[in-house]
Amino acid sequence: MPVSVSYPGVYIEEVPSGVRTIAGVATSITAFVGKAVRGPTSDPGVITSFSDFERLFGGLHRDFTLGYAVRDFFINGGATRSSCGVQGHE
Repeated sequence: MPVSVSYPGVYIEEVPSGVRTIAGVATSITAFVGKAVRGPTSDPGVITSFSDFERLFGGLHRDFTLGYAVRDFFINGGATRSSCGVQGHE
C-alpha cells in the first residue's frame, strides 16, 4: 500500500513476506563441561551462582580450569543459569 507523502522525511513501507524473523534468546545461559574436584559425572546440574558451583563441584582447583571458567562467567554478568556436566577428580 503506497504511502501518501505529505512532507520531506523517511517513509517505511512494510511488505508482507513468507520469511520468519529470528527470535531473540538469552545470551547469559551457557554449558560448561570439564573436570572438577567432585560432583555428578553423568547428570548435568543447574547452578545460578559461583557459590552453587563451589558447593556442588568443589570450587577452584589449580589443576582444573573449569572452576575458573565458571567463576569468570558469573563475574562477567552471566546470571540466569549454568549447566555443568563434569568428570570427577581422578
